[in-house]
Amino acid sequence: MYKLLLNNKINLLFLFISFLCLVGIVGVENISFKSTKWLHNLETSIAQTGWYFFKNDIWRFPLGSNPNYGISLGNSIIFSDSIPILALLFKSLRSFISGNFQYFSFWYFICFYLQLLFSFKILKKFTNSIPYSLVGSLFFLIAPIFIYRINFHATLSGQWILLFTLYLGLFYKADKEKLLWFLLLILSSLIHFYFMAVIAVIYSLLRIFNLKFEKENFYTLLKDFLTITPILLLTLYIVGYFEIRMADSLGVGFAYYKLNILSIFDPINSHSSISWSWFLPDIKLSAGEEIEGFNYFGLGQIMMVLFALILLINKNYKTNLVSIKSNKEIKIFLIISLFLTFWALSNKISLGTYTLEIPIHKYLFAALSIIQSSGRIFWIVNYLLLILSIIIIFKCFDKKKSLLIITLFLIIQVADVSAGLKKNLRPFTPFNSTDDSKDQIWEALAKKYKILKTTYLISWSKFYGSFAYFIEKNYIEKTNIVSLARMNRKAAAEARYHLYNNFRNKNLASDTIYLVDNLGHLRHLKYIFKNENVGFFYRDNVWAMVMNEKGLMNDNDKKIFSEISPKLLKINERKDLYFEDEDNFYGFGWSHNSNRLGIWSEGPMSTLFFKTDKKYGDLKLEILYDAYITKKNDTLEFGIYINNSFDKNMKLTNNNQNKKFEIIIKKELINEDEIKIDFNFTNPVSPFEVFESPDSRKLGILIKKIKIESI
Repeated sequence: MYKLLLNNKINLLFLFISFLCLVGIVGVENISFKSTKWLHNLETSIAQTGWYFFKNDIWRFPLGSNPNYGISLGNSIIFSDSIPILALLFKSLRSFISGNFQYFSFWYFICFYLQLLFSFKILKKFTNSIPYSLVGSLFFLIAPIFIYRINFHATLSGQWILLFTLYLGLFYKADKEKLLWFLLLILSSLIHFYFMAVIAVIYSLLRIFNLKFEKENFYTLLKDFLTITPILLLTLYIVGYFEIRMADSLGVGFAYYKLNILSIFDPINSHSSISWSWFLPDIKLSAGEEIEGFNYFGLGQIMMVLFALILLINKNYKTNLVSIKSNKEIKIFLIISLFLTFWALSNKISLGTYTLEIPIHKYLFAALSIIQSSGRIFWIVNYLLLILSIIIIFKCFDKKKSLLIITLFLIIQVADVSAGLKKNLRPFTPFNSTDDSKDQIWEALAKKYKILKTTYLISWSKFYGSFAYFIEKNYIEKTNIVSLARMNRKAAAEARYHLYNNFRNKNLASDTIYLVDNLGHLRHLKYIFKNENVGFFYRDNVWAMVMNEKGLMNDNDKKIFSEISPKLLKINERKDLYFEDEDNFYGFGWSHNSNRLGIWSEGPMSTLFFKTDKKYGDLKLEILYDAYITKKNDTLEFGIYINNSFDKNMKLTNNNQNKKFEIIIKKELINEDEIKIDFNFTNPVSPFEVFESPDSRKLGILIKKIKIESI
């Protein structure tokens, strides 16, 4: 009875601490389910916007399907960081909660509580000391890798599931508690794929080690895996993991968003530029290593780990540590941790600025790229080292001394990481509250038009941050202005081609607001629609286009729009082309070259659009290019049109050594100095079609430089 009461007191204490943490992080005003504004202008805006569309949609199958958030992208609740298990639960309860609401404050409360609970349970199992375990659990509550994620990725705040994994792995035989592991795998898949992947690897390795040391029947192991795998895959299907193609799960970023060996000492996270230490300086690591490789221990933890290591190798404490050194589960977990650490480091093992790159086969690289942010894999190793340090100290000293020692380390830890904690604690004010003071035109348009699109459809729209709260506030029903972890690359590419074809044919949707992605697109749109009843609005530094709303344009819209003209290409001036250049010479049908020189033609038609500086006769446009030519299309064929008049057909092969071709522009084709050149491709091919990469863009020519001359 006493033990039950004591456990209840501990749970009540944890609930109270968790509530205080929640208030400290999100603010008193934002605990309510009805408070959503605070979630915007943060990474959590992604989660809330994904949930907003999911909640307001009908039930579909797969249950996690969320097509209105990311039109044509094959989206589901999985890819918007919206905590699938809670999204499914609260969607089923939406009839009982009116209006917009959120569950993320509730999720954070759960995370604080379970972070404390599982760390406490692990430490108590080893020490059987409640005071010692309580103090030790506070290290996990203020861990930089945990607190940082609360303001960054809602789902990845659920690191308690990694502690749950350690609890199961350290105290229960994997081959004896199959159901618990199975439920843990299912639960992790309903929170975040990365958690599921790490837990699946750990469970598999634990079973294999048990097979090796305990001679477990191989066929039993095989039968268990054959039972778990299809049920897990069915769960993934139902919640929407397969709304994208398997190839689209491969992310760009493996060997970039990785762990650096010095990451545990580096207090700076470059995403927020916040230092988590008052004492340790920034260690200059790559941006990817500082964002996703962020694994700062904290000065208190660093000192405690080093102290525990000294105790471990000190012969005077050999007898005290027999139970630790002989613990089979700990040994196995240390071996697994070594494997996970190398995975987190990727094939580019870095110590500060020094890197050793290990060549690996492209198919292995592709498989590993499913976990593009491999630096996150080290989190569970981070926690394991913290656990081992705390229990080693307990084993080497009596209860009072050990409690005093870790309390001193905790004080050092709090003092150090308070540099980062203070940036996240706002108990009486909402953090990063959205400023929604937009021009009145947006609200007026949103009352009539419930679909919001961009002219350049990708998984990370440039407009997302400034329009996320607007979308929710004005009850937008569908959008492709999104921020998603993954998308169906092929569907997105085809949607772009379909959109541009509609534009060229003057076919605008009558229920849609279009946000114009760049100045090149705007120039092309003006060329097409300048004599049509189409409204163009320049408000809040954004251009919008709406069919049949020309009458809503104010004087400033008309003035600025009248000044929009093709970019000047001066005679005899050679220009480098970059897709990222907002003020450019390209219209529709172009795509990036990964921040390098050149713009890729994408899809069946691509347009250059410019004007000259003087009246000349005939002109010659010189184009320096590369062509995307593969075994599937050993010749790239396309037609060239000048101001809608056919000029000639081109056939490019790998035999074109100089990588240059010329277009003669007759003076009679030049209209008001405007020159529009269309490239109409016969057979563009995507890298995905020839198994080079998951890239599904149909590529033609990469134009690097252009130059125009009089002849």
